[in-house]
Amino acid sequence: MRFILRVAIGLACTSSALSAQGVVTGTVTDPSGRPLSGVLVLVDGTSIRTSTDRGQYRALNVPAGNRTLTFRYIGYQPTSKTVMVTDGRTATLDVKLSEAVTSLTAIEVRGQVVGQASALNQQRTASTISSVIDNELVGRLPDPNMAEALARVPGIAVLRDQGEGRFVQIRGTSPNFNGMSINGLRLATPEQNSRQLPMDIVPSDQASQIQVSKTLTPDMDADAIGGNVNIVTRTAQANQPLLNFTAAGGQNQLGGGALVNLGANAGKRFGKSQKFGAMFGGTYYRNDRASQNVEGDWCSQTRNCGVGASLTSLDAPNLFEYRDYPQVDRLRTGVNGTLDYLLSNSGKLFLRGSWNQFNDDEIRARARFRFRGGGGSRWTQVNADSGVTTGSQFDRDLRLREVMQDIYTAQLGGEHYTSDGKALDWAVGFSRATENRPGALTMGFRQSNMTLAYNFANADRPRAYVVTGSLDDPARFGFNSLANEVRDTRDEDLSAKINGSIPVQIGAFSGTIKGGLAARLKDRSNSVNVSNYTNALGANSLNATSATLMGLLTTETTGRNLFDGDYAFGRTFDPRRMRDFITANPNAFTLNSLSSQTATAGGSFAVREDVYAGYLMATLDAGALRLVPGVRVEATEVQNTGNLVRLNTAGNALAEPIRAVTASGSYVNVFPSLNATYRLGEYTNVKAAVTTALVRPQFGDMVPYVNVQAGQQTASVGNPDLKATTAINYDLMVEHYFTNVGFIAVGAFAKSLDNFIFATARARTSEDAVGPDATQIIQPVNGPTATLYGFEVAWQQNFTFLPGWLKSFGINANYTYTQSSADIPGRGRDGVNAPIPEQAPQAGNIGLFFDRGPLSLRLGGNYAGSFVSTISAVSPEADTRTKARFQVDASGSYQLRRGMKLFGEFINLSNTPLRAYVGDRPNRGGGGDDPSFEFYKPWGMLGIRIER
Repeated sequence: MRFILRVAIGLACTSSALSAQGVVTGTVTDPSGRPLSGVLVLVDGTSIRTSTDRGQYRALNVPAGNRTLTFRYIGYQPTSKTVMVTDGRTATLDVKLSEAVTSLTAIEVRGQVVGQASALNQQRTASTISSVIDNELVGRLPDPNMAEALARVPGIAVLRDQGEGRFVQIRGTSPNFNGMSINGLRLATPEQNSRQLPMDIVPSDQASQIQVSKTLTPDMDADAIGGNVNIVTRTAQANQPLLNFTAAGGQNQLGGGALVNLGANAGKRFGKSQKFGAMFGGTYYRNDRASQNVEGDWCSQTRNCGVGASLTSLDAPNLFEYRDYPQVDRLRTGVNGTLDYLLSNSGKLFLRGSWNQFNDDEIRARARFRFRGGGGSRWTQVNADSGVTTGSQFDRDLRLREVMQDIYTAQLGGEHYTSDGKALDWAVGFSRATENRPGALTMGFRQSNMTLAYNFANADRPRAYVVTGSLDDPARFGFNSLANEVRDTRDEDLSAKINGSIPVQIGAFSGTIKGGLAARLKDRSNSVNVSNYTNALGANSLNATSATLMGLLTTETTGRNLFDGDYAFGRTFDPRRMRDFITANPNAFTLNSLSSQTATAGGSFAVREDVYAGYLMATLDAGALRLVPGVRVEATEVQNTGNLVRLNTAGNALAEPIRAVTASGSYVNVFPSLNATYRLGEYTNVKAAVTTALVRPQFGDMVPYVNVQAGQQTASVGNPDLKATTAINYDLMVEHYFTNVGFIAVGAFAKSLDNFIFATARARTSEDAVGPDATQIIQPVNGPTATLYGFEVAWQQNFTFLPGWLKSFGINANYTYTQSSADIPGRGRDGVNAPIPEQAPQAGNIGLFFDRGPLSLRLGGNYAGSFVSTISAVSPEADTRTKARFQVDASGSYQLRRGMKLFGEFINLSNTPLRAYVGDRPNRGGGGDDPSFEFYKPWGMLGIRIER
């Protein structure tokens, strides 16, 4: 860190050698006065170039005298203006672009194509390999949250939850490998154990633009091996007051739940000089959904089915489930605001804040075929796809769960410039994320001594059957279990940064040297309170016994059907009656103290992680070449606290009281990088980069805990000695932009990872106090190496060169191919390379659009290839794979008059399910977050947008 400061001071001294040079600043707008971002600004006769940010630009090291500046922006003809530059002073040159390219009219640029133009110009002038999408483009696609919007970007795929996009994969990497920020402020995450940020919390309407940086520069946080997504919120613009309102409603086809979308934004600059600006926005998006799925669990996932060794494979299922989610009520609300004050020399002060909340209120009913349940269960028939068991069990349970996630941000900062080209910017920020689960109540009933059968020959319709017993007669089911989980997760980041830059001239290169310091202090806690109850039922208000309780809670007289009648689900009990009975009879249930204690301790931990950083970089231009070399240093200090759980040899009591264990450590990483851009022509760039990055261990992995529960075959152990995963990234991209607002790009990338983290299993030892049941210990460890490589192509074009009405069409298509290989030691893996978990090998989009007069139509298809979603610590046969999926969406709008349009959005028109399987057999369905087959049906809405 001291070395960086010394170099920065030395370079600052060289600025005195610069003479007879000044600075040119100004604003570039379109014909309506709208500020334009991404305008390429060139100083004729020199290698000096810069670009606009929200309309403003600063050209440094401009030789004194009369100088001509040329402004280039896709969609408009180049414009040249002359300005007098005085040594050591700042000259102002404002420009209004008014002459559109011949293939577009000005009204088209201002209206239908303006969003595309803004995004592509910023992408073209960026010093990194990046993708940008503008708010106007997002608003014309059926993407209710930020994850759905990002799914349209080249190189990005999303992981879905209940049919909606949730986590983002950049260039095939796991969501844990990517950074997420808002206005440059790193976001805290409400997820319990991981660093990945659920992007479905943030409504897409909040963004002015979304920037995806696929290569990093030293002034960016280094913990983003895949890349960084930055959400830029709106700021009030000069002479452009904004007031808009959106209202829409619709319905989900499955379940008939309501869709409601409300949003508004208002902003303006005040005073004669318009120095003070204010912008505020709010959103309300309600989606009352439903879903249905089937899930499986296989002997290969536990290697203990209670049957002969020859059947401990994918031939024999542990259990199989039908799941009905009749209520998945989701509500997203958010507000954001920006206040800013303009200073002299284009400087400013700003205060930004945002709050986003995601509520997920869910009811889940399960019918569970427990083939190996019960001490006397055995297989009487097994072949490749079917079997019969006797002495088995069948469970029905109901879960009532409420989840509320919040993300708060606040940021105060400033930008300051001197007349001789020096610049200083600073910011202090706070980000807090929380997840609150006030209770997840699950009540279960069990029927025993049954004969069950299954047939999984049809991978799309795997089935299980009751041969002897009853599918849904409440009188046959006895009370079996009650559990309640209360969870509170809090993640708080306090950050500060300061950056300074000076103009430099180094031989033929002209540009800036920039350095800075930053700190991010994290405090994180995860508190879980689990209450598990036995199957005993005491005195209660209904005078129910274990044998009669389900009948008293059941109101359905006929059974439910799933998947449009393909599956008989049967009757289940009433959720309201269930909750009322539990509330009225708290003393009717007997707490299992040991199970409750161990589950509570295993899910509770605290993390303190402080990161201090310093960097030095340059931005240097010489003719058509731009180089951005630099180095970043990050020092990390961690202190983690978990709980140690030890069971006695009988497994029926604690060997010692549960106690907290704390571990601490520190490490330093150096991140050199080089980004380069070469302009083959006005509209063609070649970009290349060699960068370095890291991903710190996941929160739940690096805590020093031991978690074991009676009856479980595995115990989990944390690893405070985990090292961060580091990577060297190689990137190459060729981009060509069309004057009628479009582009085509081809790129390749490769990543070499060290200390890749994965879970491994080992046999228990005599020193492991994990009771008699746990035979294996699961622990995350560092692997040797992993590699990832691939390519991406993208094509976006308006067909304005075609005759007649055909010129109103256009296309937006992209495809990314990725392969990875990780050296993961473990049972059955020696000498076999596995893919990196959650690495999407293929992702793509194909979109057709039509813009003519007041009518705008969009039809889009999103493809995600099959990928390994989890790597099992036990056996490769237990790895879970998510199947490929292709989803079709559509949207359209009709402008009634200026500033008012009707619109429609229709999602999942293809009725595409989510599908997964275990091992290498597509008809062996997965479970948990990777169900065998999950079904949603289409949904859509109609609405109106008003803007002035």
